[in-house]
Amino acid sequence: MKITITVENPTPEALEKLLALAAMPAAVVTAVPDDRWTAERARSYYERLPPRAQQILLQVVEGQGECAADELKANGRNLRGSTGAFRRVLTEGKRIGLWPDALPVPLVSHIVGGQLKKLEMPGRDTEHYALPDFREGLGLQNGR
Repeated sequence: MKITITVENPTPEALEKLLALAAMPAAVVTAVPDDRWTAERARSYYERLPPRAQQILLQVVEGQGECAADELKANGRNLRGSTGAFRRVLTEGKRIGLWPDALPVPLVSHIVGGQLKKLEMPGRDTEHYALPDFREGLGLQNGR
């Protein structure tokens, strides 16, 4: 049996009761901070993206967390409107309670001189780096 509980701003009394419940014999407790991606969150997020945004996210994940805009536009593909879906889907998921409010957008745009140069997953070399969670959530191995 797996039970997932999200508690935002718990009172000390509520936290004490939850910890007592978790201390029961054979209980397995894992805590995921509200500002971290998990494989489950990543998969759920990916499934809610429009098809072109899914393709872009997949290219970024396969590109080890970044992808040049020229590569994303290869074969005449357009990015117009596609990149806005990343923030829009995250905001909607937070609004309906799928994900915690502190969860960061998984992709950021790098714009130089008004031109999109690349998309990347922020937080490389930190505990906030979402690439491993997206790789697992999308069923990708390290070498693909």
